[in-house]
This record gives sequence, structure tokens and C-alpha cells, in this order.
Amino acid sequence: MRRFWAEGLPPGAGGEVLLAEAESHHLLRVSGIAPGEEVELFDGVGGRARAVLLGVREGRALLRLDEHLPQLASLPTVLVLALLKRPAWELALRMVTELGVTELIPVVAARSVVRVGKVERWERIVHAAVTQSGRASLPVLQEPRSLEAALAGLPPHTAAFLARPGARTQTPPAGPLAVLVGPEGGWTPEEEALAQEAGARPLGLGPHTLKADTAAVSAVAWAAGRR
Repeated sequence: MRRFWAEGLPPGAGGEVLLAEAESHHLLRVSGIAPGEEVELFDGVGGRARAVLLGVREGRALLRLDEHLPQLASLPTVLVLALLKRPAWELALRMVTELGVTELIPVVAARSVVRVGKVERWERIVHAAVTQSGRASLPVLQEPRSLEAALAGLPPHTAAFLARPGARTQTPPAGPLAVLVGPEGGWTPEEEALAQEAGARPLGLGPHTLKADTAAVSAVAWAAGRR
């Protein structure tokens, strides 16, 4: 069943939903959904519903909500990721969203060698990944900041781990956690010390040295394995 984002879902069955212009274009023109066809709607904050396309109103898709679907639980998973070159960054952004990251904090690390990209483009990538993957909630995408600010902004009671080649692989603990992944050149000794002072524990992601985008995906996949 095709999925589309709706800015708000009526509380009960039978209510009408008018999609935003961009999402209407995707439903009507790109996907070619016809009146009477059933689709899934999600609101980006956990709500999902089955709906039927009624037609078009003022150029926008008009749907009738038929049934709310169960919400999908999502364990709090924060990825603190140093800014990477654009292709690697955007690939990592898409894949960690598909894997279920709930918050992404971009960090301007000492060895980050790229300009900060446009957050609006990042939001579009995240939105597309949520739609494709079956998630019902959008991850929180923070503005780029320093590592010190990222560590200070972690939610309370979050277990933090610093991905580092050669470190011991661990079993992810239950509860909220954050994983810190550095740039291609790695974290500096000063940055590692800062993270450890903040309580982050070293985390190995296998026997091989991974590229930063691969490490980010591996870290979120590791976190997704907890129960």
C-alpha cells in the first residue's frame, strides 16, 4: 500500500484529509492514485491510518480516513554524527532514518572538511526515507553544532557510546542511547576525551575500519538490536 504524509489525521473514522500541495502532486501525478484507491497516511508523529482517495479539491488530494492503525513503538536512538562530504552524509542520513534513528545531531568536528549543507534538503531526504521505510514518525533533525553542545543537549538518562576502531563490541543496553560517530579522519584525542568526560563509553563496530557513513549505519543498526 502506498504511503503519504498528512499534516494531521482526524481522531475518528470518516473524517476528511486534504493533503499538502507537494504530497498531493506525488499522490496524483507521480504515483497515479485514482479515486476509490486505498492508501496509508502517516502524520510524522506516530499516527497511521488507512484512507481512500475521494477526489481533488482546489488541486489537492482529498481523502476519507477509514481506519486508524496501531502506532509503532520506537526506542529513543540518538546519532551524533560529524559532518561528512555531501554524498556520504546524504547516504548516511537516508539509511539511518530507514533503520529507525529518532534524533540526529550533526556535529562540526575538528576534522570535518565540508561546508554545512542546507537543512531543508536534509529534511526532504528524511521525509522520503520515512515514507519508503514504513515508519510513522519523523526523526528530530537538529541544527549543526559543536561536539560539546551536542553532548550537553543529550536527553537525560541516555547511555552514550563513542564509536572507535579497535574498541570492544558491546551488547546495546535497554533504554535511550546515543552513538557518536566521527568524520573520515576520526575524532581528535581532545574530542574523544571530551566525550569520555561526558560519560560516553568506547564502542567497537566490528574487526574492520569503516568509512564514516558505514560506521553511522552500523551504529544505528547495532542500537536497533536492543530490546
